[in-house]
Amino acid sequence: MGGYQVPVGYRFTPSEEELLLHYLLPRVNGNDYPKGVVPDCDLYGTKEPWEIWRDFHHSSPDDQEDIYVFTTLKKKTPNGSRFCRTVGAAGTGVWKGEDSGKKICACGNDIGIRKRFRYMNPGSPHDDCWIMLEFQLDESLVRVRNKETIVLCLVRKKETSGKSKLEERQTHEVDMPSRGEIQAQHMHDDQQQHIDASTYDQLRVFEDFLMNDVEGEQDTMVNPALLAQYSQQGTSIEDQLRLFKD
Repeated sequence: MGGYQVPVGYRFTPSEEELLLHYLLPRVNGNDYPKGVVPDCDLYGTKEPWEIWRDFHHSSPDDQEDIYVFTTLKKKTPNGSRFCRTVGAAGTGVWKGEDSGKKICACGNDIGIRKRFRYMNPGSPHDDCWIMLEFQLDESLVRVRNKETIVLCLVRKKETSGKSKLEERQTHEVDMPSRGEIQAQHMHDDQQQHIDASTYDQLRVFEDFLMNDVEGEQDTMVNPALLAQYSQQGTSIEDQLRLFKD
């Protein structure tokens, strides 16, 4: 199946906001997004996590241990709200949820949620050896209404060393850096101190999103929270973008 189609030396280290706004948002709404980095993959099909990881992981031993894929959640029943989390041809493995989800915000607005899962398969040598983070868009950002729920997932291979489950959880806690932290050295010292590179990217995405809403697309749903925020601030998105550029 092959790995990621990225340049030599490339390291994919996105923030949570970037995953949601620059990859999952356009993917769900049918718009263009960077290809070759986050492929489509059925995480709840016949393949086990290690087989999927082997298919997409970089060949170099020095490369990152994480893979990122789009997958479609499968409901347990056609009209139900719960999703099937079983894995593999035998159906003995399962992605077990470890939390109720963490809200992810950008520009003061909810843009999605991140849930953490652990692979469980008693009797298998791979039991409790895999971690998955599942990113799902906030419904207010979803334009295309259909029966499919597409999410973006990070799959990580754990390294076991006789540690307790709590120690392993702390060791493998995925602390994804913000875009602003990564690019802080590129900020100006005057007016730009109030808006970092992450905020600029997010404002640009929101601007495009809202402008498309204004054009009156039939399946478009305006996010009231975004409109209210900028009207209360008394500063338009264009003004904030101009402040960043000047």
